[in-house]
Amino acid sequence: MKLLAGCALSLWLATAQSTPNPACPGGPLTIAYYNFGVAYHLGKGYDPDILHELARRLNCPIQSEGDYPRLRVLKLLEIGQADIGSSTTVTPERQRYLWMVVYHHSKNLVLLHRGVNVSTLDALLKLPDLRWGMVRGYRHSPAEDKFLDGLAQQHKIVTAANEDDLYKMVCSGVVTASFGHPISFDPWLQSHQAAQQVTVHDFFPDSEITAGSIVLSKARFSQQAAALWQDELRKMYRDGTLRAIMRRYLTEPSVEQALKLPLD
Repeated sequence: MKLLAGCALSLWLATAQSTPNPACPGGPLTIAYYNFGVAYHLGKGYDPDILHELARRLNCPIQSEGDYPRLRVLKLLEIGQADIGSSTTVTPERQRYLWMVVYHHSKNLVLLHRGVNVSTLDALLKLPDLRWGMVRGYRHSPAEDKFLDGLAQQHKIVTAANEDDLYKMVCSGVVTASFGHPISFDPWLQSHQAAQQVTVHDFFPDSEITAGSIVLSKARFSQQAAALWQDELRKMYRDGTLRAIMRRYLTEPSVEQALKLPLD
């Protein structure tokens, strides 16, 4: 009798172990990243920290992780050669082959040289020597691009070669102001010990807010499986885990901005 009971238990355990995890029905995960500020760089950032925590909570083992050019990540996800990606903006085209699990919101803010003593956009525009820095070819929200076009017509735009050049110009006072994204300017200011050289303002409160998503390949996950990841991420938002992870890499004001809107 004991032998039969033991055999039954072994059979039950074998069956349980062979039952697919509903959160990762395709088996161990393949994760594809791309370099994006403090979200991911050389294997580190808040994206891998968040995905590792989600995988742990959902009991989904990670088989492999790698970084690729951004377009390559999207292609791997589309054809099912990668399971999960991160830091992806929601678009109708991407929703065709990806489940989008929103985990933060972001927008451009205005960086001012520390010596500029204004608190509103109107006051800033009245400065007689206003110079606005921007990186050639960068796109912003429609309202912000229209604003920059107006400044360009007034010959008040100074073009920077790249973001490094742009932030140096703001800190040194070569330009009065510029747009910047926290994921980019936060680590730059910290690494250059320049946080005291600028102030950060939201002078465009109604400008477009972009939802950043963790993305799951529809070739690898069902809608029900994706819902489990979304539910677990909401738990991380509510219990403070998501905030704590992002705070390792971003300043408190930037984290507050990223997590101000609910994920529901």
